[in-house]
Amino acid sequence: MMQLPKITLPWKNPVFVKELRTRMRGNRTFVLVTAHLLIVSAIALLAYLAFIASLSSYSTAEARRNFGKLLFGLVVLLELFTITFIAPALTSGMISSERERQTYDLIKVTLLPARSLVSGKYAAALVFLFLLLFTSIPLQSPAFLVGGASPSEIIIAVLIIAVTAVVFCAAGIFFSSLSSRTLLATILSYAFAIILVFGIPALLLVFLLLLQTTNFAGLDGLSINAQFRLLLIGWWIVSTSPLMTVVATELALEQSHGVWWFSVPLSNGVEVHFPSPWSAYVIFYLILSVVFIWLSVRRIRRIDP
Repeated sequence: MMQLPKITLPWKNPVFVKELRTRMRGNRTFVLVTAHLLIVSAIALLAYLAFIASLSSYSTAEARRNFGKLLFGLVVLLELFTITFIAPALTSGMISSERERQTYDLIKVTLLPARSLVSGKYAAALVFLFLLLFTSIPLQSPAFLVGGASPSEIIIAVLIIAVTAVVFCAAGIFFSSLSSRTLLATILSYAFAIILVFGIPALLLVFLLLLQTTNFAGLDGLSINAQFRLLLIGWWIVSTSPLMTVVATELALEQSHGVWWFSVPLSNGVEVHFPSPWSAYVIFYLILSVVFIWLSVRRIRRIDP
């Protein structure tokens, strides 16, 4: 009978405890968290001052709502960029650095299973990223107070950023297990993160500009099946980038399509329904994160004779 692998709680994992203590000791972590909050707060304050200076009647409800939307979107984008540039740096050297320091063989001769090594280092990095994420959530509260963002929008935004941190850390661990050099693992991890956040939106923008130059007539010039396939491809592309997922989900909520679904009319008047981009993004990248972790464990697992 096949025996299921034993699940170790994070706080009972010696690798997790060691990595977390090492990361939290000293002033570097607290300085980084403080600097992150100060930068986000300063940018939000500058946006507030610029918004006030450009308005003659800030007391109107519409003006307050616009400010709330602006502040909410700005904080979400800053959090997304922070995760994009910090997550690969945290995890891309966790396995490869052990090889470079010639301590990897010492780990392999211990009784510590590969899954505990990977999960411990991975969980320690996630704890630090979640610390950055959740300490900045109060900065979104002004948007909620002035009516610029609803509770569902805040929850969805936090969920998208959290899943982005999960998949970027998993990708960093995976590339670190593949490469024996931290530099190569770091380059691959940053390439993965930057392509998802910036590369896919840039390619989609270039594609749309090319369609305009070719006098594309839009969906009306295509058959119903071709329209549906094109919309399905577009929905999938949007749901693979965290930046486009945030924007598309916000647009769907603004047009009152609902939290879970949105509809697009075809040329014959029939509406097709798609899941909201955030739900597809969360499911796809959680599965991809599990795959990355599983591959990392297989990569470094000790082969018993």
